[in-house]
Amino acid sequence: MSRYSRSDPEMLDYDKPSVCSSFLHYTWKTITCLLSHITLVSMVVSYCVLGAFTFEALEVHHEKDIKRNISKLRFNMTDHLWNLTNRLDVLREDKFKAGAETYLKEFEGAILKAMTKDGWDGDEDENIVQWTSTGALFYSIIVITTIARARKFWGRDVALLRFAI
Repeated sequence: MSRYSRSDPEMLDYDKPSVCSSFLHYTWKTITCLLSHITLVSMVVSYCVLGAFTFEALEVHHEKDIKRNISKLRFNMTDHLWNLTNRLDVLREDKFKAGAETYLKEFEGAILKAMTKDGWDGDEDENIVQWTSTGALFYSIIVITTIARARKFWGRDVALLRFAI
């Protein structure tokens, strides 16, 4: 019997699918939907975890180098000030101020550069780092959401260019 119209002779006969056939059809649809979503979610999670390990491996050494450089910078500053006081026969305020001011301005510029360009947080302890596993995972998730928002706002091509840069 025709499913669409019983009185239309031009309609082809269409039999109602069997229960087994319907079950297999909907089972297949459910499995493909679940597998595609599970694949997508597992890819996003693996990207986040892999990105966290990558960010942590790349940035921890750089952060420790910056902290070592700050310690050296501070040591050199105190050494310069000590040498300045030793060079002067008599500690005169005007000469000491002029010499110390130049060293202190250089020190201040180096500290500002370390904070603004290199990301130094003010802590010199090498055992305390910002790039922990959780921090790197958080950064990785931020990167994904930034890319997704750029794709949503600007379009796919701009987002891919931004990711490549």
